[in-house]
Amino acid sequence: MQTTSFGQKIFAGSMWTVLMRWMSRLLGIISMIILARILVPEDYGLVAQAVLLSSFLELMTQFGFFTALLRDKDANSDDYHTAFTLSLIRGLVLAVVVAASAGLVADFFDEPRLTDLVLVYAVVTFLNGTVNVGIVDFQKEFRFNEDFKLNITSRFSGFLVTLMIAVIYESYWAFPLGTLVATLVKVFCSYHMVSFKPRIALKNFYHIFNFSKWFFLFEAFNAASNKVDTFLIGKFGSPAELGIYTVSKEVAGLPTTELAMPVARASLPVLARHVDDLPEFGNLYTSVLISVLVLALPAVAGISVLSEHLVLLLLGPRWSEAATLLPILAFIAVTKVSVACAIPALAALGRASLLSRYSVTMLIVKSLLMGAGIMYYGVIGLAWGALAAGILGVLMIHFIQRKLGILSLGRLFAGLWRSILATATMAAVVASVKVNYPADGTQANMVITPLLVMLGCSVYMVSLMLLWVLAKRPDGFERNAFNLMKNMVK
Repeated sequence: MQTTSFGQKIFAGSMWTVLMRWMSRLLGIISMIILARILVPEDYGLVAQAVLLSSFLELMTQFGFFTALLRDKDANSDDYHTAFTLSLIRGLVLAVVVAASAGLVADFFDEPRLTDLVLVYAVVTFLNGTVNVGIVDFQKEFRFNEDFKLNITSRFSGFLVTLMIAVIYESYWAFPLGTLVATLVKVFCSYHMVSFKPRIALKNFYHIFNFSKWFFLFEAFNAASNKVDTFLIGKFGSPAELGIYTVSKEVAGLPTTELAMPVARASLPVLARHVDDLPEFGNLYTSVLISVLVLALPAVAGISVLSEHLVLLLLGPRWSEAATLLPILAFIAVTKVSVACAIPALAALGRASLLSRYSVTMLIVKSLLMGAGIMYYGVIGLAWGALAAGILGVLMIHFIQRKLGILSLGRLFAGLWRSILATATMAAVVASVKVNYPADGTQANMVITPLLVMLGCSVYMVSLMLLWVLAKRPDGFERNAFNLMKNMVK
């Protein structure tokens, strides 16, 4: 009964976070539809090169200060002040490094326009370090609606600025300036919405850093492995190829970024409360992974089946090459789901050292497979190499989880077989219907594509619920979704 109660908390928190991510993504999709018709792939490639260093360093130096507070049920104000101070110092140091490297980045890519762009992202990096650490309590106390307001407000502000600059000036500067405004708004709101006011202090440095040091190693190598593809295409490909790959990866990654990450985000504070009860922890974690995959599997299948239609609808004919990459990158997204869920689980257990070893191994595997792929077969070869690396990563992370006793593959399959059948049914129906409506870029196609998406969603949901009823309505994702809809109707 207790597992069900906490499972519902994770589900409710996930729904708030999913709503936040979907609204944020909706703004991104609207922006993408408009900007892809104003700007060219080279513009996207240029910005991807400019943000490469700052994003890489930010990811690489994620010490997990906020995560340390989330997993610690007894964290006090001194812990919060220390986490804020460390975050501030990190932001300042990174900003100085990025700004000092602006000229080097421009020389490396042989693109003088990058210098000023990199300097703007250096400012963004510093501002990220000034965000009020008190917003951690939004997750810790299950106040995900407040988290929703904070992130949507900043995202919408950046969306407006990006759109206005792009429409008026038709310039790639829309991206960095939009990001700068969004970050400023987030910093302001983090102090306006939270009563806690951090101050400079390092009283509990060793307490925070004892956990964070392992998380730092994980994030450092994980950041490097996540940027291998961008680095390789940026160095051995053209800006246009990098732009097409970057946008394709963003679209294909929707199941991971908009479905898996919200559930993972909502699960950490709940899992942290059960670290002393491993069987209960394992039951909760398996339920989380099932919920994520039930959402991600149909999304990935839909993107793969409708890749050409989606590219024409969202990006336009100039981006037609993205249709070839989308199916491969979509399946990579499924491999990322298991890792996205494993991170908060292992963090809650205090096993960040295992994550560190995993990220080192994945950096080596990705570098070898993607490097060989791009050298022999170009960008498409790199994508296949990334998929092969992702599959190996899933096998490794599941092995770790089974050794720790937190994942039962039998229970995982018992909770997923209905979703797998429903996904196969959806893919078959949509594939058979789309044959009559080829992706030709006509206005009629702009109407057909959303209808095909709606058809796929409807077929999946109906198939899933029918299979659930036939299986005598077991506990799981379907029951949580059914109870949520019933409560909304009431």
